Amino acid sequence: MDGGYTQKDVTEAARCFTGWTILQPQRGGTFSFNKRVHDDGEKTVLGVTIPAGGGQSDGEKVLDIVARNPATARFISKKLAMRFVADEPPATLVDRMAETFKKTDGDLRAVMKTMLESKEFWSQGAYQSKLKSPLEMVASAVRAASGEIDYAFPLANQVGQLGQPLYRKQEPTGYSNSSKEWLNSGGLLARMNFAVQLADNKVPGVKVNPAQSAALGLGSPEFQKR
Repeated sequence: MDGGYTQKDVTEAARCFTGWTILQPQRGGTFSFNKRVHDDGEKTVLGVTIPAGGGQSDGEKVLDIVARNPATARFISKKLAMRFVADEPPATLVDRMAETFKKTDGDLRAVMKTMLESKEFWSQGAYQSKLKSPLEMVASAVRAASGEIDYAFPLANQVGQLGQPLYRKQEPTGYSNSSKEWLNSGGLLARMNFAVQLADNKVPGVKVNPAQSAALGLGSPEFQKR
C-alpha cells in the first residue's frame, strides 16, 4: 500500500489494541485496560516483532513503531503543507519537513518552524491560494463580525448546506483539505448568500453589527481564502 503497510499489519495492530477500552464514556470516560480480553500472543507490525505476554504495552509499542516510521513523517508533513501552503505542496518542502520530523523524533513545533521559514510558504503562489472549508468560512465570518450567538444550531445547519455537515463524513479520513472540494459555482453562491444574510442579521440565533460586517466584506472572494 502507499503508506507502506499491508492488511496484515492492520490486523496485527488491532490485536495489539485488544483490551484497550473506556470506562463510562457518557460521563467523560477514563482509559482502562482489560487484560482478560487482550490477545497476548506474539504479533508482527511493520516488520517489528512484538513478543507474547506484553499486555497493555503491546499497543504502546505499536504507537512507537508507527511514530518512528519514515512513512509517518512524510504523511504528517504533507498534511501540514497541504493545510497551510497549497493543495499540491512542493515535494522539496515536504521532504525537508519530513526530515525535521525524523531528526526531532516527531517534534511538530520543529516541523512547523521548518515550513514557516521556508521560501515556499512565503511564495507568491502560496499567498491566499487556499479556499476556506465551509466550517472555517462560517466560523471566521461570525468571529470577524463579532457575532453574538444565542444558539448555534442554525450555524451548524449552514455548514451542512455548504457541503460539510458536522460528524457526517462516513470515511475515516474525514473531509478533504483540498480547496478543489469546495470550489464550485453552487458552493460559492451559497457562501455569498450566507454572508449577505449574516450581514443583514437574518441568520437565526446570531446578532452582528451590520456596519462592521459591511466593512469586512464578508462576501468578497478575498474573505473566502485562508
